[in-house]
Amino acid sequence: MEWYTAAERFTEALASSEPTPGGGAAAAMAGAMGCALAIMAVGTTLKRKATPEDARPRLTQSLKRLSAFKNELKGYIQKDGEAYAAYLTAKKLPKESAEREKAVQDALLFAARVPADAASAAMHCLREVDAIKSDVAEIILSDIYCAKHLLQACIKSSVESIRANLSFITNEDRVNEINKQIASFLKVC
Repeated sequence: MEWYTAAERFTEALASSEPTPGGGAAAAMAGAMGCALAIMAVGTTLKRKATPEDARPRLTQSLKRLSAFKNELKGYIQKDGEAYAAYLTAKKLPKESAEREKAVQDALLFAARVPADAASAAMHCLREVDAIKSDVAEIILSDIYCAKHLLQACIKSSVESIRANLSFITNEDRVNEINKQIASFLKVC
């Protein structure tokens, strides 16, 4: 099956000694998988004749929102690698260069922002899943709980990626702002 080949390539890329993909990409992938699993559960529920008519509009709207979150999270998989590349580029600037420190700090902020954005998307998706889980067919409810675990893993793993960059950011106001974001992410887990 084609999906297996893609999963094999991604996990082997994670296992390689290359710096990317790394934890941020894996976190975003977990979030995208959580969204995808919720989409499957909602879509399956919508196909069932036993699904109550009054639940169908809620599920249909939820399906649209979940799809948007999934696509957003998929984008962060690549952006995580771009953030690391930006950091490497900044570090290669001559040490005596006036732009180097600013470029490094900008790259570190970018590297922290990507997993923060992924965690935010996963948090919104998690709320969406919680809002519709009572409408999902009982026979497939276990997939909703698996989706929730994957979304929580995305959030917790994203926080670890944020913290890894945070310790090198020198702007105290930005650090405090990011720490507030981290606290809000961890409240939902």
